[in-house]
Amino acid sequence: MMKWNQFVHGDCYNVLAEIDPGSVDLVFTSPPDISQTEYDKDIQSYQEFQQKACREFSRITKDDGFVLIAQTDRKINGEILTNHITYYQSMVELGWKLKDYKIVVRNHPVEKRDMYTFNYQHCLIFTRTGTIKRSGDFLKGIMVYDTQKMKGFSGPLQLHIWNENFIELMLEYLTKENDKVLDPFAGSGVVPYVAKGMNRQYLGCEINEDVYNASVMNTAIV
Repeated sequence: MMKWNQFVHGDCYNVLAEIDPGSVDLVFTSPPDISQTEYDKDIQSYQEFQQKACREFSRITKDDGFVLIAQTDRKINGEILTNHITYYQSMVELGWKLKDYKIVVRNHPVEKRDMYTFNYQHCLIFTRTGTIKRSGDFLKGIMVYDTQKMKGFSGPLQLHIWNENFIELMLEYLTKENDKVLDPFAGSGVVPYVAKGMNRQYLGCEINEDVYNASVMNTAIV
């Protein structure tokens, strides 16, 4: 059985295998972009990786819990790789409902983009039977936050760090105190860090040792 209230270095699938079925209240994550994986430009293999992640999220999350997946689409091989559609189709095929959908913009201007990625994330919130009492800022369909990149890294490992206000808002509406919050692709560790501060049980996992060590140093969470 997996011990909670820690941020670990390792392959998330080894961690997920130790989590009891139907025991997690919220999976809150941004799976790695294809450029951050071993698949290079092999879209089919990458999409199989995305589908595997969804199967694990489905297995470990309570029926009335939530799975929040936020990720950008990107250009590759001369076309748009619509990551959010892959996650949507995978979760729906597993019996989950798309309960809410938001665009999360990383800084202004909204229309800014480079030749590979868009400046916003598709935030998909799935559940089987859960309900959300929406009010305040959670009602917004488009959310704009100032975000920073991890220092000391370049290329695919220069990760965007979610704004803590965004995480706090999602945790406020999707969980309650002592609920279990998991980020299996934790990167900067900001999700478990915020979850800890909001009195949630937390578990984060990061496979890249350099990113993990930098994240532990910045958040002091282990």
